[in-house]
Amino acid sequence: MKGTVILITMLFAVFIVNAQEQPQEVKSIVKEVHDFQWYTNQYSFWEKEIKKDKKNGDAWINLYTATRMARISANDNEIRSNWYDKELEVVTNMSKSIKGTFAYYRILAWYHEVWKAKDRAEEDEIISYSLKAHELKPFDASVYPDLMNIYEVTRPDLTKQKELSLLWKSSEDHTPKLMALSYNALMNTKKNAILLTGGDNDTYPLWIIQHANDYRKDVNVLNVYLLSISEYRNRIFKKIGIPEFESNEGTEIIKHIIKHRGDRGLYFYNKGIAAKDSVIFDKLYNVGVIYQYAEESFSNTALIVDHFENKFILDHLKYDFYQSAYPEMDKQWDYSYLPGLVSLYQHYKLVGNEIEANKTKELIIILGEEFPYFDYIKQEIGLD
Repeated sequence: MKGTVILITMLFAVFIVNAQEQPQEVKSIVKEVHDFQWYTNQYSFWEKEIKKDKKNGDAWINLYTATRMARISANDNEIRSNWYDKELEVVTNMSKSIKGTFAYYRILAWYHEVWKAKDRAEEDEIISYSLKAHELKPFDASVYPDLMNIYEVTRPDLTKQKELSLLWKSSEDHTPKLMALSYNALMNTKKNAILLTGGDNDTYPLWIIQHANDYRKDVNVLNVYLLSISEYRNRIFKKIGIPEFESNEGTEIIKHIIKHRGDRGLYFYNKGIAAKDSVIFDKLYNVGVIYQYAEESFSNTALIVDHFENKFILDHLKYDFYQSAYPEMDKQWDYSYLPGLVSLYQHYKLVGNEIEANKTKELIIILGEEFPYFDYIKQEIGLD
């Protein structure tokens, strides 16, 4: 009996090792996050797969993605530079093997940043990579971010944005939890507001909702990173009545928006968009799932209560209706609700509504039990 147990244990260990040594699909960090070592391992695995079949387009895409994510996740400048060289090497080598395929155009579109083009001719060439990839595989969502950037920034086209948004929405590339959070973020703003975002997952879903559903199109969703592109920035500023601005530095752009926003409400998708040591950071107040900028301190409790009780979609926080393709990322979206829920709980306790206070506390515990700062939250809701 003891020998059988040992044998089973050994077989299980071998199975685990073999599973870890198999190439796995490599996704962008906006979908799935791994550590640097995982990406370097996947680079080696997919490199072996390509040696078996140099025409394997999926293998080339995974190899390039692993290379790019290894470069992004490296914590040393020299190592990061080495992986950037490997990116170029992958692009050069794949051009000899899969030229003219979807994988070829997809990788080229990802590698070349259109806003770094020297002139319009180079812009057109880089844009053509995304368009050709989309033509070959119109339902592959991996190229949609590049297309959205084209229709929003370099070749603005509202009709194309709507077509793409409808296609992107139907692809289910973004999880229901992320789309619900994006809906709630738009609901969290006043009419004609400016909502500043900083990344893929807090920008594209908002644009999809606005264009695909014609919903809250009065809200000006401005990605701070994209605003560093001068031609785009000044076109957007002109549209919303803000003077042109020459600096491409993020904090200075935000200060310019604050100064010239007029009577528009200004919101930040998260506080990380503002530098933590800046004056701006200390003037951001949670109003539900996003943060409102205010020169003077104000009581945000009434806004939080109104949004949670009357405007937000929340059922997805209480029940798992589906098996998420990206459970770890969904967990991050859930964390976005915690600051507002803590304020909501404190409000219910203050007014003596014990039933709603207990419901809110239970939801906070469910969402936050794996949150890195949950000990602080427990103090806020009296669990310690």
